[in-house]
Amino acid sequence: ALKELESILESRLFERTCSGLQLNRQGELLLPYANEMLTTGEQLEQVFSASASGVVGSVTIGACKTAGNYVLSRMLPLFHMRFPATQLRLVINDSNSIERMLVEREVDLAFVDAKPSLASVCSDMWLKDRICIVCGADNPLAQQPITTELLSQQVWYLDESATVSRVRAIQLLHSCGIVPSQNITMTTLGAIKRATASGYGVSVLPYMSIDAELERADLVELSVPGWDFERNYWMIYRADEALSPACCNFKEFASDNCDALRHLC
Repeated sequence: ALKELESILESRLFERTCSGLQLNRQGELLLPYANEMLTTGEQLEQVFSASASGVVGSVTIGACKTAGNYVLSRMLPLFHMRFPATQLRLVINDSNSIERMLVEREVDLAFVDAKPSLASVCSDMWLKDRICIVCGADNPLAQQPITTELLSQQVWYLDESATVSRVRAIQLLHSCGIVPSQNITMTTLGAIKRATASGYGVSVLPYMSIDAELERADLVELSVPGWDFERNYWMIYRADEALSPACCNFKEFASDNCDALRHLC
């Protein structure tokens, strides 16, 4: 093969030395092109291998803030390592917006924290998570008995007003006799966590979004009488059309790996 290549190029590429063959100047000119051809060959092999497995294609995934930021953002790299021929895109927004995007075919598959009510949307139970009331480690609340009256007097950091998570949080607080008199609205979980960790104010957040802060003692979970709530997350897709092979593959991967990935958050 080497002699044939030299014959085609009409040029010697190697010189024989006492230690074996060594690239000459002409061979060094060819080397970058040879490396590029090898890389392209490997990529083609991956594409055709993936095609045989039915996982070539693209998947646009919609997710609510908690699922997107704390589970799916870690899931996509692992999926792509196994199925590199599948193109992935993750869109994160509130659950209502994500459900609308699914219906309007802006995303192929979605993960939300509210079961959809539309008949045109199918839903599968995906995972459960605990909802926590937390304060910063320097907040005096972290060192004293907690009552609902005391919590009602605190400043609460809450998600933006139109979201499912805020509505549900307020409903749960009211069910335990906690009626926040003051609140500050923020649009990201990261902002809410940082504000709470300042030691001023409290918040209600899903465990999977704060387990790292709890472990570092940036945040402290408060023991509140009667507070024991979970949040369900759903995998949703359109009922009127079959999922593509790439979507089916990601759906199966997400079902099989969600619990393991949640504990890595």
